[in-house]
Amino acid sequence: AGITTVLTESALRPRLPGHLDAPALDTDRHLFDAQPVTAPRPDVTGRHLAYIVYTSGSTGRPKGAMNEHRNIVNQLTWVQDRYGLGPADVLLQKTPVGFDDSLRELFWPLAVGARLVMAEPGAHRDPAALADVIEAERVTVLHVVPSLLQAFVESPADTARCASLRRVVCSGEALLPELQRCFFATFAGTELTNLYGPCEAAIDVTHWDCLPGAEGPVPIGGPVLNTRVYVLDTTGRPVPVGVPGELHVAGRQIGRGYHGRAALTAERFVPDAFSAEPGARLYRTGDVCRWRADGRLDYLGRTDHQVKIRGVRIEPEEIDAALTALPQVRQAAVLCREDTPGDKRLVAYVVPAADVRPADLRTALAGTLPAYMVPGDYVLLDALPLNSNGKLDRAALPAPAGDRPGDSLYTAPRDDVEAVVAWAFADVLGLGRAGVHDDFFDLGGHSLLATRAVMFLREHLGVDLRVHALFRAPTPALLAAETVRLATDPQRLRATGAAVRAVLDLTDEEAGRLLDGGPTAQEGPGDHGQDG
Repeated sequence: AGITTVLTESALRPRLPGHLDAPALDTDRHLFDAQPVTAPRPDVTGRHLAYIVYTSGSTGRPKGAMNEHRNIVNQLTWVQDRYGLGPADVLLQKTPVGFDDSLRELFWPLAVGARLVMAEPGAHRDPAALADVIEAERVTVLHVVPSLLQAFVESPADTARCASLRRVVCSGEALLPELQRCFFATFAGTELTNLYGPCEAAIDVTHWDCLPGAEGPVPIGGPVLNTRVYVLDTTGRPVPVGVPGELHVAGRQIGRGYHGRAALTAERFVPDAFSAEPGARLYRTGDVCRWRADGRLDYLGRTDHQVKIRGVRIEPEEIDAALTALPQVRQAAVLCREDTPGDKRLVAYVVPAADVRPADLRTALAGTLPAYMVPGDYVLLDALPLNSNGKLDRAALPAPAGDRPGDSLYTAPRDDVEAVVAWAFADVLGLGRAGVHDDFFDLGGHSLLATRAVMFLREHLGVDLRVHALFRAPTPALLAAETVRLATDPQRLRATGAAVRAVLDLTDEEAGRLLDGGPTAQEGPGDHGQDG
């Protein structure tokens, strides 16, 4: 991003890199004393740059999408006109600030006099933590990605505490019909809105208000204020109703392009042949959509390999580039697989140039990529499969073996609580077993699976365990110790652990009946807990 100056406080200054200019507001006041005390002239116009948000790039370089003040102001104007917040409303801000949805969460309530409540860092992946805040602060409006909403509807104890919600806004992933049905069955009287938009066009550009009892795919709706959307074929011509094409966006929310990437900007931001305005542009989203007969849009997929996992946009080619830059790797390809319905995960296929362990690859990638882009599974191959044209045959890449890494030593559970935690790990990860020193994330875990494991342990061990505990204590041994520490009655916990372990020693079918359908790998993730 090229940042050179950071405003900070003296206590935080030592944490910053030494090359930054970092004036401390609490001790460097003399630097500002000579400045005028009157308000600065409002020289900022709608055409000035407001923010840059970075997203994954297919060349191995992240893309910085630039948006102007007029873009974000249009978004905030539309969302208030459509879904007006009032003085009695409370909006929960929980999206990390590196993602553009956080801007609407922050500025919408502040612009109209509603109340803004800030969630604790990491709460965006923990339904129980969010339910705590929603209940305590009487939150009325919540934005979530569908995968987190799925975790909510699977946890009746948490949703029961969210009676104050009047609207839930979903975006970032496709909203599936079954999740829509479960939402209305769970959140009686709460409205559900489905939004769609790329970060290149100030957050969201289409909207749809979901209807109880609706059947079929959930549409992404129609355009927001001062925005036009087109579904075009490869020659740039509009396609008929029902015919798939690439979605193009035009209007006031189109950003400047990509910071320092003129060629990429010219490729994705093209002249708007449908506008008489000089210099008007269309943004090519790369998303495949179709018009419905009722004038609404259906989202169908991508024109390229870009994926969205738990609301985060990822270009697998960027991970390919990071892998092939490692000296131990000759070739690599990364895919997003969904071998279990609802559980999208990144899988790395690697042709090694030398002896290498998956754990080594994971550690190396963690040093160069954000955590959400580090694959959870690694498959070592002698060669990548090719099709008749000599290109990578993605369909021929095998599914991961679904077992513990062969290079790790298995240590059996040493007590009943460890056994229950290890079972929960193995079950949500789809593994035969998990040792007490196996790291949940090294085994392919991610935040959504962590939520499911913790929900099971909370329900069946009776301990107020939170998802962040698993991130701090990612092995069965560590998490079992944390569970015992949190228990109000450790002796009772151990007795409960023994009883649960006895049930787990039964067959899968028997255990599933007695445990009321724990997080079994045989069930689809969307099946557990939806009917009650």
